[in-house]
Amino acid sequence: MITAKYIPWDSIGAMPDDRKEGRLMLLWEGDRPVIGRWDDGRKGWEDPEGMHLFEEITYWADINSPE
Repeated sequence: MITAKYIPWDSIGAMPDDRKEGRLMLLWEGDRPVIGRWDDGRKGWEDPEGMHLFEEITYWADINSPE
C-alpha cells in the first residue's frame, strides 16, 4: 500500500510552469491529497469534477503510471 508520505511531494512554489498547462496533478490541499488542474483563466487550482477552486494548495506531485 502506498501512503501520502511516500509520494515525492514538492512545494507548490517550486512547481515548473510547464505543469500549469491543464494536466491533472496530485495536489495537497489543507490536510488531504486531491487531484486537480490549473485553470489559467481563473488563475487557480480547480477540482476537475466539481470545477470549484481549491484554496489551500501547498504541495504537488506528478501523477505517474505504475511501472
